Amino acid sequence: MYSGFKLNERDVMADQQKQLETMVLACIDTAKAMLEKYGIVIPFGLRAFNDSEDMKMNCPAEKKPDAAWQEQIELVVTELKDHVENENIAATVLVTELSAEDEKGIGLQIETVMSSVLFVYPYQKVEDEWVIDEPIQTEQLLSTVFEH
Repeated sequence: MYSGFKLNERDVMADQQKQLETMVLACIDTAKAMLEKYGIVIPFGLRAFNDSEDMKMNCPAEKKPDAAWQEQIELVVTELKDHVENENIAATVLVTELSAEDEKGIGLQIETVMSSVLFVYPYQKVEDEWVIDEPIQTEQLLSTVFEH
């Protein structure tokens, strides 16, 4: 007799955590590559799926390179929202450059259906290398993709 397959909730949570960590690493690597090539982090999004380990990136600036910075962020958010509505999305990450006074950081807003959080990874150029520091969690969000 077939007894069925039951997922262990702890295993599911561990898989989700691993997926989020993989997303963060992919975003930081992409942002660092942008810094090396362009000297800035162009807004982009990354999404992961519930039913696979695939991740897909979207960077609307390729289509509208002359758009203002806030418009580029809005384009990323709009595309991510569309994907959330039409695909089996587990998580999204909105990535952009943030600055305050003379400091700059890479903003990673990570969202799932359950929560949203914004981390800022301060960075600086030391000699000829971009150095990205440990993240700081903020209490604010840039926008929201999932409806909470």
